[in-house]
Amino acid sequence: MRWSTFLWASAIAAGIIETSLAVAPGLAEGAAVPWLALSVRGLLYTFSALLVVWFARGRRWSRVTLVVLMTGVGLASVLASMGLGVLSGPGAFAGLGYEGPGATLVLRIVHTVVYVAAVVVATVMAFLPASGRYFAATGVEDGPSHPEDGGRPDVGGAVIDRALLTGG
Repeated sequence: MRWSTFLWASAIAAGIIETSLAVAPGLAEGAAVPWLALSVRGLLYTFSALLVVWFARGRRWSRVTLVVLMTGVGLASVLASMGLGVLSGPGAFAGLGYEGPGATLVLRIVHTVVYVAAVVVATVMAFLPASGRYFAATGVEDGPSHPEDGGRPDVGGAVIDRALLTGG
């Protein structure tokens, strides 16, 4: 769970860096600040960061939401853009709008590789048996807890002992 949480957060950080790299050249040339686009991205990154916090706290729905949004929508759009770039001729990274030589281009390519790797590995790790045990142990949103059993959650009809699952 720690690694998966770290990787989800890394993917969000990569998106923030990519936004900065995409906007910086225009601002350096005196272009207007794209406030609407930055506001929308800011809201998306904030919501994604909150999802990661809820994920780390054991909210089952956040795991599915992260996978749908970051893997399903985010990763799919990156890969589709790369595929269109390859099909149209200029190349995978040109399909993402990455053009020209220089350090900015290299950083944007590194961002994309980090984002793709982080999302793929975080998605897999989010559904490993250890993650399933973590979500079961937190008992968040899994039904009533039983005060007579020390407040342990009722998961699928079976009372789970957190001490057994966490080693504590």
